[in-house]
Parts: sequence; C-alpha cells; structure tokens
Amino acid sequence: MRPLVFASLFLLLAGAAIAADPSIGTLSAKAVNRQVSVHFTMAHAFEREETIKGLQSGVPTTLTYVVEIFRDRPRWFDEGIARTHIEVIATFNSLTREYLLNYRRDHKLVRSETFNDLAALQKAMTTIDEPNLFDIGKRPPYKLKVRVKADLMRGWLLYFIPWEFSTRWKAARVAGPPEPAR
Repeated sequence: MRPLVFASLFLLLAGAAIAADPSIGTLSAKAVNRQVSVHFTMAHAFEREETIKGLQSGVPTTLTYVVEIFRDRPRWFDEGIARTHIEVIATFNSLTREYLLNYRRDHKLVRSETFNDLAALQKAMTTIDEPNLFDIGKRPPYKLKVRVKADLMRGWLLYFIPWEFSTRWKAARVAGPPEPAR
C-alpha cells in the first residue's frame, strides 16, 4: 500500500512540474552609442491556474526579471558588468473591474498603467522593452552578452512548503551598431 501512495504522490508532483513551464522566449540586445537596449518576452507565465485565480482575486501578482550584462570569457570566469531588477506588479480592483500595473526598475517606479482586458495585461507583463538599459563605456559590444531570468510568484508544495517558480537563464550576444555602407 505504501509504495502505491508514494508513487501516486510522485506522479502528482511530476505532473504539476510538467504542466506549464514558464520560460524566456525571445531575447535580443543591441548596442548603440555605448548604450545597450534589451528586448525580451516570457512564454507560459499565465498557464498555471493559480496565477490567474490569484490575480483575479485581488492578490498582487509580481513577475521579477533579473537582467545582467557581462563580458563572455570562454574557459574562464565571466566578467560581470551590471545587473538590474525589473518588477512588473499587477493588482485587480474588483470595484472598478480594472487591473493596475506598476512597472519598477531597481525598486523605483517607472510607470503605472490600467487595463480592462486580461490579455492586454498579460502581454504588458511578459513583453519587456528597455531602451538604453546598460552603459558599456568603451567596451566593444561584440564581446558582451546579456542574460535574463524571471522569478515568478511563490507557490506552495503540499500546502505548507514554500516554492518559488523561476525560469532558466537565457543569454544572447549584444549586437553592435550596423556597419556603414561602402
């Protein structure tokens, strides 16, 4: 009887892990005038039913993105240059039936928006476009990479073990400015 209980518990936990894995979909970085602009999207962020239910019940839902720029050094330690945290926080107001989105960079409020449509809110939370995010100084852009990871809200494993959902790191090389035509 015990092996059957443990096997069913294992299958239940494995099924929850397979259900919908959030991941960084696309990532691009471009350097112009010693400033690096970063654009990325996150896929499958709202496929967990708990996330939608929590958001619609008025609980603030936060997606935290960690963005780093570093100098890629093969066969040696990478040289970290800069790191920033982007927080996208959504709250549902049940009286006005609107979603409030607060966008913060390094704990400073950048902008606030309201949405009536859940699909538009989800797109705004999972599509990040940051112009001039990093200053690279005199470093050549072709030696630099940007990587991104998302920390989603916490969940509960077996209703009492806190569990944080995070994506894997996704990296992309920084593209330099276009070459002038000859």
